[in-house]
Amino acid sequence: MRTFLLLQFLTCTFGLTIEGWSQAKEYHLADSIRESLAHEPRWVVKLETRNAFVTGRPVRTYGVKGGLAFGRRISFGLGYHWLRHGDTYAYRLPGGMEELRELRMAYVAAFMEYSFIARQRWEVTLPFVLGVGASREFRADEGPRQSFNRSAVVLYEPGIVAEYHFLRYFAAGAGVGVRLMLKGNQNIDQQFTAPLWELRFRVKLGTLLKDVEAWREE
Repeated sequence: MRTFLLLQFLTCTFGLTIEGWSQAKEYHLADSIRESLAHEPRWVVKLETRNAFVTGRPVRTYGVKGGLAFGRRISFGLGYHWLRHGDTYAYRLPGGMEELRELRMAYVAAFMEYSFIARQRWEVTLPFVLGVGASREFRADEGPRQSFNRSAVVLYEPGIVAEYHFLRYFAAGAGVGVRLMLKGNQNIDQQFTAPLWELRFRVKLGTLLKDVEAWREE
């Protein structure tokens, strides 16, 4: 229920934000996308860390993404994401005994990011991720490590991120979103659908390398 309410809130927030911006600036989504795709594409590589929950426990997900960016509006590509190792929980066995188990999840994902606000200093982006992978468990107690309960998963992660650009080569910001398990692992009694949040700091290497190249040519 909480996840459904969060998704409704995010959907309404995204819709009202874009609608308000559209009315204020006579903004047309199709025209903006068409103009962005006319730009010469450039390669982008991103490392990211996001926070979420699994059955109420805070967990962290790491990822590396690569793709093409067209101007400052649109970028898309592929990424690889994985749940930080070491996330354990107490699993209750029949008879009342408990054993410590470690969760693992990793997935390959297609992503698209659309910046509907791209000013000189501020940038607000809608990232969308559709991933396919697998989750499994390990017994974390002493003894031979053997994975079990492995099964495929499919997930969808929409969100919104705001960044502030400063000193020409840097940007910092924060974002929120939600992880929706379109196909979960029925063998693992854990809830992966949950809110997401992140803090961002990045160096704009493209701008930096472009300035270095221009400086060398002088």
